[in-house]
Amino acid sequence: MSGLRHFIMIPFEDPKFLEDYNNLCNTLKAYGPKNFDEDLLQKPSKLHISALIFELNGDEEKKRKVCSILKELQEEMKKISEGNIVYKFGGFGAFDSFESARVVFGKMEEDGSFAKLEKIIDMIIKKLLKEEIIKESELERLHVENKGSDSNPFYKIEMHLTLLNATFLNKVLKKENKKTINSFNATYIIDCIQDIKLADCPLKKIDFCVLREDKSIGKYELIQSFDL
Repeated sequence: MSGLRHFIMIPFEDPKFLEDYNNLCNTLKAYGPKNFDEDLLQKPSKLHISALIFELNGDEEKKRKVCSILKELQEEMKKISEGNIVYKFGGFGAFDSFESARVVFGKMEEDGSFAKLEKIIDMIIKKLLKEEIIKESELERLHVENKGSDSNPFYKIEMHLTLLNATFLNKVLKKENKKTINSFNATYIIDCIQDIKLADCPLKKIDFCVLREDKSIGKYELIQSFDL
């Protein structure tokens, strides 16, 4: 299917973390702060950090190539991870601001695990560029920045865990033939949850997925999974 987007992501599956996230969702539903709609919330089963979202335009060979690349890099990813990458909650953030938010997200503390994940993501992006799955000219559109130099690049993304997203609500509004929104004022939402601290979450794998829900399990449609 042309135009179907794929992505490489790190899923959040730890039971204690999911319990904390459910408590956050229940707090918002119970207090109902101004501008909150429960359709803004990410489903617990789909919590993740995106490494890269891209279009393969129905190219099955490229899809197989991405799987092959991730398989090839797996041993190196495991060396970097040392079996111990843990997401530590570093507070809330927003794109573009809390007053005009498209997305409210959980930050990741910039610790040793953060550095390991950055190295792994840089390595994946470099390999995807080398194998021409993505192009250098696309990086800005894909929200990837080179924090190194032209001769020695280090590719970085904005590491974030999406919790609320205007896009989620817009899908519901479109189905109901209602006017969609560009953003929402999340100030009161943040006031409601600012004292909540999400549990540490071990990150155990990288998944290559289609950016759509597998309705049978309520998760993103998995192509292949790779242990970290």
